[in-house]
Amino acid sequence: MTGLLRVRFLGVGESCDTGHANTSLLVEAKEQQFLLDCGFTVPHRFFRFCTDPDRLDAVWISHFHGDHFLGLPLLILRFWEMGRTRPLLLIGQDPIGEKWSAAMELSYPGFLDKLTFPVQPLAIIPGENFSLGTLELLPIPSRHSQPNCGLLVTAGRRRLYYSGDGRPQPALAELIRGCDLAVHEAFTLETTMNGHGSVARCLRLRQEAELKRLALVHLERKTRQDPALAPLLASDPRVFLPREDDLVTFD
Repeated sequence: MTGLLRVRFLGVGESCDTGHANTSLLVEAKEQQFLLDCGFTVPHRFFRFCTDPDRLDAVWISHFHGDHFLGLPLLILRFWEMGRTRPLLLIGQDPIGEKWSAAMELSYPGFLDKLTFPVQPLAIIPGENFSLGTLELLPIPSRHSQPNCGLLVTAGRRRLYYSGDGRPQPALAELIRGCDLAVHEAFTLETTMNGHGSVARCLRLRQEAELKRLALVHLERKTRQDPALAPLLASDPRVFLPREDDLVTFD
């Protein structure tokens, strides 16, 4: 691995977007690899880059909407098919253990008894720091129709924030101040929709938190097509719309 922190955008879309895969990031930091969210369309994107079934350490699930976690059964099935032996850590809010096993049983009845590697759920507490190897992680709750936590990842001197879904809480700007890269959902253009962020609000967050770079994802389809989007983005050169397979690297 080259670079202290590598972030690949596997998907940048919302749940019903036929032009973009569900929003998901593949992160490599300090020799660790983990996946941020695993929706319906994510596993096929992930396995384009996966040659070693034991390489992925963990999956973070921001919340239990299908476009953020219902790719887990296929991910786990394919790992089994490829001969994975290492434990896979699933990290999210309680009841992460109950949710993943129920999704697995519904998708592939009886398959849990065939698994040849451990799947280990880890229920986090919003607002409380925890560690993943050498990484420091902080789940940050936001306002969404399902309980959602963004995740602040600290890898040495580099920091990454991923929002999952939801409107940012007032304290977010201070918690993520100076982040090297923040990835935030921006479902609408300017109107604040209950439980979602907007492009305009994210632009204010970029300035308030002095973010070095801000990637906007999970845009509603009509938001992507709005002619007002381009001039709004042009107002801040540190803000960008990533595409599938884009890679951001920090030394």
